[in-house]
Amino acid sequence: MKPLLITLLYVFNAHTLRAAVPGAESLAKLIAHEFDTNSDDKLDQGEWQNGISGSFDKLDTNRDGSIKTDEVDALSNDIAAEAGDIGGVIIVALIKQVLLTLDTDKDKAVSRKEYDTLTDGIFTKLDTDKNSSLTLAELSELPEKILAK
Repeated sequence: MKPLLITLLYVFNAHTLRAAVPGAESLAKLIAHEFDTNSDDKLDQGEWQNGISGSFDKLDTNRDGSIKTDEVDALSNDIAAEAGDIGGVIIVALIKQVLLTLDTDKDKAVSRKEYDTLTDGIFTKLDTDKNSSLTLAELSELPEKILAK
């Protein structure tokens, strides 16, 4: 059984999808806020890599070297404080869906190796204009580009 979000990705075309995936823009804003260290409203590859690396450490709350969906739940309050209660729930659900795509061995945990291997290519997938930086609009396409494999 495919999760609802993945089903939506197949049903809607790419233009409709951006509006159909609740929380995509909120997730993009959260990523930009966390990763954009020079505050220029775009992420270069260095900011992306630093942010991604730091995100693994933040998500691995029990420090066992892997991320499980319950560890993402632990961030709900922090995310809700920034995005509101409903936004927090939606963003947490999106993060879980993205993490599940990184779980290549299907053990319901994302190891550091799985995370690093697959997140390296995400920047390239999102950089649609190939200018080596990500805008908020490009970051908003994360659910579409990652979940619709």
